[in-house]
Amino acid sequence: MSQWNQVQQLEIKFLEQVDQFYDDNFPMEIRHLLAQWIENQDWEAASNNETMATILLQNLLIQLDEQLGRVSKEKNLLLIHNLKRIRKVLQSPGLSTAQLPLDLYGETCIQRSKPCP
Repeated sequence: MSQWNQVQQLEIKFLEQVDQFYDDNFPMEIRHLLAQWIENQDWEAASNNETMATILLQNLLIQLDEQLGRVSKEKNLLLIHNLKRIRKVLQSPGLSTAQLPLDLYGETCIQRSKPCP
């Protein structure tokens, strides 16, 4: 079972804390749709290596595009709209390439209940 599936089974008071972690820079939809892929990446290493962070961001965008193609076939208008909005945010020039891996590394620490350095 993925970490994300385990998180979703927490008590409501903990789910509210998880909800506070997500924002427009890293929306919960991405975490939900790409749970397995996200959990298989080395975000800790990327948080210390800008080249690796850039590659992971590009791969994240590829994964997002694949999900967008899938939901487009399902004609899920709300999810299509949200994924396009998210892609635009992730592709914006103002996004720090290094910040996304840090956000994801922090989230991984939270989910594994281990202290982040």
